[in-house]
Amino acid sequence: MNQLKTTLLMLLLAVCGYSASAQNDPKLTEVWDPEPAVVQPGAGNKAPSDAIILFDGKNLDEWTDQKGMPPGWTIKNGILTIKPGSGSIITKRNFADCQLHIEWRTPAIVKGEGQERGNSGVIMQSRYELQILDSYKNRTYSNGQAGSVYKQHVPLVNASLKPGEWQKYDIIYTAPRFNLDSSLKTPAYITALHNGVLVQNHVAIKGTVAHVGQPKYTRHNFAQPLLLQEHEFPVSFRNIWIREINVQKLFNGKDKTGWYTFLDTLGKNNDIYNNFIVENGAVHVMGKYFGYMSTLKSYSNYYLKVVFKWGSKQYFPRQTGKRDAGILYHFGLMEKDTVWPKSIEFQIQEQDCGDFWCVKHTNVDSPNKWEFAWDQKHIFRTANFEKPRGEWNTLEIICNGNQIEHYVNGHLVNWGTGSVAEGRILLQSEGAELFYKSVELTPL
Repeated sequence: MNQLKTTLLMLLLAVCGYSASAQNDPKLTEVWDPEPAVVQPGAGNKAPSDAIILFDGKNLDEWTDQKGMPPGWTIKNGILTIKPGSGSIITKRNFADCQLHIEWRTPAIVKGEGQERGNSGVIMQSRYELQILDSYKNRTYSNGQAGSVYKQHVPLVNASLKPGEWQKYDIIYTAPRFNLDSSLKTPAYITALHNGVLVQNHVAIKGTVAHVGQPKYTRHNFAQPLLLQEHEFPVSFRNIWIREINVQKLFNGKDKTGWYTFLDTLGKNNDIYNNFIVENGAVHVMGKYFGYMSTLKSYSNYYLKVVFKWGSKQYFPRQTGKRDAGILYHFGLMEKDTVWPKSIEFQIQEQDCGDFWCVKHTNVDSPNKWEFAWDQKHIFRTANFEKPRGEWNTLEIICNGNQIEHYVNGHLVNWGTGSVAEGRILLQSEGAELFYKSVELTPL
């Protein structure tokens, strides 16, 4: 018995010694993967290397008016100036979480007072306004001066320069998240620096900008255009750029890094006929062989944006009829590769983009019309918003826990609650040629 006690004591001391040694090992707290991407910082007025240039003094190619027409604002000597009465302008691209840099100038000749001096606004997602105003020795209501989240948050300080001098905003913005029942999951947040001075410190936005009454949230798409407000004053702008935050480019535009292929009869990573090739910054899916490209990693709780267009070729047994493919998601890491693996499908089929297919007896509960076909549940999208063949389409999937939404070219077309909520993402090949030029994921 004494020998047993001695042995146990020695084992306990050994374990304690190992634990103490492990706690003193600095390598246990080192994180090596993932490695942050390299971004070249901007020098002077130059934007960071990964920024999207929205205005560089040359043209308004990134903008339209709110009716989708060319903006009526003027460009002279590299400066963009509001033409009063011409309306606000919005970006052609949609954005969610982002870093925004914008430089602005109110008229040097002062006319009016209060809100009637150089009034404009930077409106995130076309809904949430950071006020632009000539607030240099110009008293107005505090939650309406320059640097305010209009009618919601007073700026910490007034950092305004004199009228006619160039000023700048640097904004960090987090988009709101919504639940499937349209209720708010998390509000939008904004941090803003005015001329390098912090004026809003990660404040929660209370809802859409409201001149009268209390702001409130109304459910909207995750990514939305940036809006610059026309408010009857010739405010000028220059050097506008934006960086998308948290966006993971699952397809890098160069090769199939992060993906593997699976094809019927050929198996995994045996694409000997080049069914999937990368060319001109896009994945070209020949479509002759049934199968898919799959992410190596598993994902949950995300916003996924995929841009695709149809090619012209079709193959046996679908030489005629609608072109067919799909984005399959929530394909579990423990599930086996097969042509149609256990997953949920965003149907990509001509005139049917956005349908659900519950593959291998997964399930989605949805109020939308459905049928049981091919031994699986098929839920029809509510409307067709697909563009004609040859044009690029933007498909969006929001997976918020087990709540799922399908969007086609900005329109919500299908939604429901899924039986699975995590897994790999697949780009399907199913008898038709098509191209993917963007596959981007933002964690929610």
